[in-house]
Amino acid sequence: MTVIHTAARQRITPDSRPPGFPVQSAGMFVIRSDGTATFDRHYHDFDEFWLVAAGTGTVQVGDEQHHITAGDIIFTAAGLDHDVIAVAEELRVFWLSLPPAPGGSGAHLHRTEHDAIKHAVRVVAAGGPR
Repeated sequence: MTVIHTAARQRITPDSRPPGFPVQSAGMFVIRSDGTATFDRHYHDFDEFWLVAAGTGTVQVGDEQHHITAGDIIFTAAGLDHDVIAVAEELRVFWLSLPPAPGGSGAHLHRTEHDAIKHAVRVVAAGGPR
């Protein structure tokens, strides 16, 4: 077992990952519920997992919206658009990205200029539909 100690908001990247670490990148992001959070609709050229550690909110994966809460795991396959569209309680989400195909960018990719613009994440009342 390998334990990787990271500081708050530190990410593991291809340049910082330990030898033999089988993922492209990993880390944690926070979506605050105070009205200041922003996010962008994007996709990747690699598969990505999100593990919700705390909070509740709504994400869009492809054409479907999903209410998420602590303990949920979200999988987005390469090429699938995803977005955080609402937060009820501050979200703390760990992500883990698998390596892209050869020649892949390993970045956030956007289908339109509008998608690339960070939008405000709507704050909603807690206890929405599950």
